[in-house]
Amino acid sequence: MTTDLHSLLAPYVLDALDPAERAQFEAHLEQCPDCRSELGGLQATATRLGEAQSQEPPAALRQTLLTAIGSIPQERPLVASINQRRGLRGRLPQLVAAAALLVAAAGGGGYLVERDHAQDRERQLADITSVLGASDAATVAQDFPNGGTVRLVTSKKRDAAVVVAHSLPALDDGKVYQVWLIKSAEPESQGTFSRSGEMIMKDLAKADELAVTVEPSGGSDKPTTTPVLNVPV
Repeated sequence: MTTDLHSLLAPYVLDALDPAERAQFEAHLEQCPDCRSELGGLQATATRLGEAQSQEPPAALRQTLLTAIGSIPQERPLVASINQRRGLRGRLPQLVAAAALLVAAAGGGGYLVERDHAQDRERQLADITSVLGASDAATVAQDFPNGGTVRLVTSKKRDAAVVVAHSLPALDDGKVYQVWLIKSAEPESQGTFSRSGEMIMKDLAKADELAVTVEPSGGSDKPTTTPVLNVPV
């Protein structure tokens, strides 16, 4: 399976390929059982996203977000800006709305417990859209030793990043994961989650790395444990 062609799967589902790309991908699709297997699920999820309202987010929305982020190249710009793809203009907000539902959902045990005020939600949606749609969007994925993944999607143009944590190891009661941006050796809290979560981070220019620690519920002012994960920004 050719990685570059496989990365066209999400744009194909979103009708965001030009005619030449579509023809190339459809030829690849005939020869790639992995892509065919993923295609049906992505198409069904894309349809549900178009009908999404303000509600408790189903697990399928998280998987769609992870799939979309997985289509962004590792540590290199997109060949073409997502915003420049004709079909994606109409559907990218629906895709990012899935992220916004996950970020803003109240009372969901696996979702962010900070920045949950209603007036922040539209700003979060706009910020996430801006990063995922940036022409220089790039992603770094870091696996946890005991399972789970943290993906960091960055845009230097936007001076911002989107963090997606997925299925991290379960913690003891009264413990949460806390995300920090390290700037000149000084940690700044970005939010907390239990096993999965998403958040937007800004002002990355002076940041050296992203760190994740295990902290008491509600978070800490400063890290109290050794980071379980460090990702260069």
